[in-house]
Amino acid sequence: MPYEQAVDFKIADGVIIRYSRSGRPIARYAVVLLVLVDDVWEEVRLFDNHLDDHHMHRYTRSEGKQPPETFHPGPVNAAIAAAIAHPKANAEAIIESWRSLPSTSTPRRPTPASSC
Repeated sequence: MPYEQAVDFKIADGVIIRYSRSGRPIARYAVVLLVLVDDVWEEVRLFDNHLDDHHMHRYTRSEGKQPPETFHPGPVNAAIAAAIAHPKANAEAIIESWRSLPSTSTPRRPTPASSC
């Protein structure tokens, strides 16, 4: 199922949080922390409810998306709010941790949808 809506929130120069969702009520969502590196948007952290579980994926620069970790035990709306608030409040530390890992030779290239 493709996402019906995507919105980008700029939190700093070269740093955005992308919120995507589909369904009414919301059936599926994703919140991604993205950082601009050499004109390429790189995924740093992902929060979603794939397989009906609210979880988080860390990304490494060499291995990409890591296995899911349980993120939030509550309802969808509360999980989405927490998934947006966490990287917004901790972006600097999350990005610094991500940058400290070795980089990959093949960057991923997500394209920002819109800016708010």
